[in-house]
This record gives sequence, structure tokens and C-alpha cells, in this order.
Amino acid sequence: MDLFDGELGGRDEHETVAGGRWSWCGVIVVGVAILLAMLMSWFFGLLGRLF
Repeated sequence: MDLFDGELGGRDEHETVAGGRWSWCGVIVVGVAILLAMLMSWFFGLLGRLF
């Protein structure tokens, strides 16, 4: 995987075959989105307990 390969399904090899693997950019974006969803859930749960 290339770190800065931003296209979905990016590939290391420069072939004409359609890529099916994830690029590092895609993995990082999905990881940050999951982390953000978890933090929002925790924050709104905390607010619900306070009020």
C-alpha cells in the first residue's frame, strides 16, 4: 500500500487490473471516522447523564 495513494482500492502495482485493496489513506479515514463516532457517542452519553 502507498501512504499517499488516495484513490479507493489503490494498488501498489501499476497494472491495468482493477484494484480491490485499501490504500493507507482509506484506512486512516475510516479509522478516524470510527474514532469520531465513538467519541461523539461517549460525549452525548455523558451529557445525557448530567441533564
